[in-house]
Amino acid sequence: MSNLLLKWILSITLIFTILHIFNFSTPVYAASDTENFIVKVKLTNNLGPSKTYQFIPKGDTVLKEDTNIVLKKDMTYKLAIQNSKIALYEGSKLLKNNLTILTLEPKVYANENFVLLENMKSTIKRPHIGTIIFGLTTISNSQYLQPINHLGFEDYLKGVLPGEMPASWGTTGGQQALRAQAVAARSYIFAKMNGNSQLEIDDTINFQVYQGFVWDAEHSPNYVSANQYTTSAVDSTKGMIMTYQKSNGSKGFVTAFFSASNGGQTELPQQYWSSGLPYINTSQNDPYDQYKWTAPLQFKKQQLTITDDIDFTNPASWWSTTSENNYLLENAPKSVTAFSKFKLQALKEAKAIDATIESIKIDSINSINTTEYTNTGKVQDITFNLSYFARNTNLDNSLYYSMELGAQSETLAGVSRYDTAVEIARRGWTGKRDHAVLGRGDLPVDALAGSVLAYKLDTPVLLTRTSSLPASVKDYLKETLNPGATVYILGGTIAISPAVETELKQMGYKFKRVAGKSRTDTSLEIAKIVGGTTNSVFFATGNEKSSDALSISPYAARNQMPIIIQQGTKLSQATADYLKSSGTTTANLIGGADVVSSGVETTLKKAGYATDRTFGTSRVDTSIAINKKFVMPGDSLAIGNAYSFVDALAGSVLSAKKNSPILLLHPDPNKLPVEYLDTVKQPKTLFYLGGESVVSKDMKYSLSKYIGGTLKKFTTEFKLTGPQLRYLLGGTVLMSTDFKVKNDTVNKEFSLNGTGYGHGIGMSQYGAYGRSKAGKTAEEILEFYYQGISIEQAKDYIK
Repeated sequence: MSNLLLKWILSITLIFTILHIFNFSTPVYAASDTENFIVKVKLTNNLGPSKTYQFIPKGDTVLKEDTNIVLKKDMTYKLAIQNSKIALYEGSKLLKNNLTILTLEPKVYANENFVLLENMKSTIKRPHIGTIIFGLTTISNSQYLQPINHLGFEDYLKGVLPGEMPASWGTTGGQQALRAQAVAARSYIFAKMNGNSQLEIDDTINFQVYQGFVWDAEHSPNYVSANQYTTSAVDSTKGMIMTYQKSNGSKGFVTAFFSASNGGQTELPQQYWSSGLPYINTSQNDPYDQYKWTAPLQFKKQQLTITDDIDFTNPASWWSTTSENNYLLENAPKSVTAFSKFKLQALKEAKAIDATIESIKIDSINSINTTEYTNTGKVQDITFNLSYFARNTNLDNSLYYSMELGAQSETLAGVSRYDTAVEIARRGWTGKRDHAVLGRGDLPVDALAGSVLAYKLDTPVLLTRTSSLPASVKDYLKETLNPGATVYILGGTIAISPAVETELKQMGYKFKRVAGKSRTDTSLEIAKIVGGTTNSVFFATGNEKSSDALSISPYAARNQMPIIIQQGTKLSQATADYLKSSGTTTANLIGGADVVSSGVETTLKKAGYATDRTFGTSRVDTSIAINKKFVMPGDSLAIGNAYSFVDALAGSVLSAKKNSPILLLHPDPNKLPVEYLDTVKQPKTLFYLGGESVVSKDMKYSLSKYIGGTLKKFTTEFKLTGPQLRYLLGGTVLMSTDFKVKNDTVNKEFSLNGTGYGHGIGMSQYGAYGRSKAGKTAEEILEFYYQGISIEQAKDYIK
């Protein structure tokens, strides 16, 4: 079927809606026949509401509101809204203003006295015959001009037929179909308007598609030669309408529903809508209608393709940039359109808190099942079963995701450890600050001790290269530090060179280097800056086993308890002096004797300090032991890699802010500490510190059964009637309810394919065309599609 033909063959679901837009009174006509029976058409299809309008009188046209104003033939006039009234201009000259309505009337109702209308949204000028009344309508608190066309019934029908049935069918044996369409169209409007002179219809499929003055070869600028056949069809059936006998014996008028195609079987109104019609009471086989869909409607079974980019523990990283597979069907635009509407229905059925279409991602369509009417074979009900993920919006417009066990999860990671530290900083801190703490990125012992200082200053720990600031760190400092802010540099010039100091100066910042002759001395200098007296301190290793120090750093920072980096098997004199001056009474040793030696412990005891050692048989066990003993009651939990912990280092101060621990785990998901995880208090938020190479998706997914943090998959099932589905998707997308669902295992999709175009109730335009070509008359065509009807003259019943 050509695109042109599809343009003509419309899916018509006629809605019983009376549109009253304006409050002005309209003329009352005494109609003795259908030529004088006035139809009132709101022009919305191609014209509609507009801030301005132009019109060109092509004959003798009168301005009803002021007959002293002479409207010149072929002159362009403009209408505009001024102070909530209508103003009329000729060029820049104001002719009339302060009008609530503006009426253009032909001096004599005749074909030559028509008007060209242009709504300024396009340059197309559309011809209309009869009276044009402009009024004001309000849409979303804005006023617009809206024209209504009053014209004779038969002239209206001549503008309707080319919009409802291809006029060219008259050249290929379809003239009787055009005549049947004329009677059906006349019957439909007559049944609605007779006795209801104030009824305004529109020019869309809500009633009938009306194209305007397109049918006069001599006068209409939009005339096409094929329209002679639709004009002839109207003229040759002038005044003819269908009537039927009501149950009480009185005469009734047929509201002649019709559609493009019934697919070979007529439909019953009560099966498509909710009630029947006495003149459409039989479902019949229609062999003259053989219209088939040109392409199926497709629903991919798997809607989310699992790629490396999709991490169900970190939905924020892909949610807004990943589309379901139905959106990727470039060659099936109708299926794409249908899927958006399908998602909206799924939202409704799932009772989603956030009703926006992006609040769910459909993971899969698991099944599509139908039940059919036995008399027609058309779809009665259709049931969809699908799985989806959900996103919601907090009162402050921030987003949260529906996760397993309720735990939101975030992966804080960058391309490098330096970038990861920046991402952690962005997550934990906002606004401008006067301080920053900078540690060495390749050997982070100083930075671990500095977490206590960073928490005191309410600033994150950032990492740097020895000889230069990473670009991401420089950018972050520029964004977040006030001019003249102080940057604390942790470690000596071998750890962080003077070149970094120079960079900071050039950026307009002060710096303060915190350093000693050794790592131990540096940690003591940090402790002195933190200041105050403390009953307890932590001793942790200063070698590559610093994961122990990382596990304790959130607790130490939160409680402002210094971390002393212990090197070697002896207690340094500087450490002894600090313990004495700070008022320390208890030394907490983190790690086994191979980490903080038993010799150091003995020395501390002899000096009168209470000692308490916390350790495990592995780095993971030590982390667990620390979290069991030094409890942090916050509702977050940070996860790091016990064997690649530099990425997690910056997370220590974030965890301190959350009053929550860091748990370091083995990178192998098969080595999870299951017994401990079973006892962990359910966190509300999980932070994964580091990217895929540090904390893998497999690790996160394995953890989810214990602490949540992966997207929760929901399943829902909903049922719609066939007509409800068609209304939902749109009549040009789901062309009819006469379809079958194919479970295509090869292409992994469900495809809907069938016959028919429209609701299939009453006359089929395709069927009428086939019957006309087979020699059937218009009367025979109508009597097949409408049972028990009579064809009479409307003038005998005009009220």
